[in-house]
This record gives sequence, C-alpha cells and structure tokens, in this order.
Amino acid sequence: MRRLASLSLSLIVAAAAAAGGCSGSPTGPSWDAPIRVSLTPLPTFVGSPNAAAFAATVANVTTGAVELTFPSSCQLLPYFTDGVTGRPVTPLGGGSACATVITHLTLQPSMSMTQPIMVKAGTAPEPNAIVLPPGDYRVYARVEDQTYRLTSPALAFSVR
Repeated sequence: MRRLASLSLSLIVAAAAAAGGCSGSPTGPSWDAPIRVSLTPLPTFVGSPNAAAFAATVANVTTGAVELTFPSSCQLLPYFTDGVTGRPVTPLGGGSACATVITHLTLQPSMSMTQPIMVKAGTAPEPNAIVLPPGDYRVYARVEDQTYRLTSPALAFSVR
C-alpha cells in the first residue's frame, strides 16, 4: 500500500510537470493560444543548392473565429539565425518592408493563412527573394498579434 501511494505521488508530480511544460512563453509555442504558427520546407529545384523555400502558416485551432490585429502590414514574418552561432542574421538589403498600418486577420475555425518564404544565396538584394550570404542558417516564423506573440519551431537549412 505504501508503494502504491508513493507511485501515485510520483505520477501526480510527473503530470503536473508535464502540464506546466505545455504552456509556452508569449514568444514561443503556447498550447493555451487559439492559434498555432508552423513552418514547413517546400521543394526547390533539384540541383539548386543556392535556394530554399518554406511555407509559414498561422492556423486557428479552436472551434470559434479568431480575430488577430497586427501593428503593420506584415502579419507573419520570417527571422533568421546563424546555424552555428545562433546569432540573428539580417538579410541583404534589410529585413521585411512593412507598411505601418494596423491590419486585421480573421481566421474561422480550422482555417489558416500561409505565406511562402523564398531564400537565396547571394551578395546583393533581389526583389522576390530574401538574400543571405552562402552558409548554414535556421529560420523561424513569428506572429506578433496584439495579444499573441507566437513563434514557430526553427528549421535548419543551407544555401550555397
């Protein structure tokens, strides 16, 4: 009987620790938020090591509509870090160009919004791609709604 009580206490402590680990920080995944942010790699042309493509997605995971409000025209932004040091990396030509206007996005139940991200290796900015010097990187997507500031898990990639 004493062993059963000890086992029950251990299970309660483990369950409490697991439940505590499910609520992420405001800048990370949060299981309490009505939305999820994800990033998936997209296929690129075979033999094209100088490019990488991703789909950043924000999805409503509830049974009700979710209204998001953003401080700019950019609703889902990519961020890059050096694959070795973890330091933030700014694309050539700067980051994303966003209009400073308040924008809204309503996601109905089970709906999502996806934005493609095209990354190329290079030494000069290009109009339809994010340009980074050749190297190893990590990319993540971030939603910065007035209430929810969520980040996708990061993905490693290389451009040569």
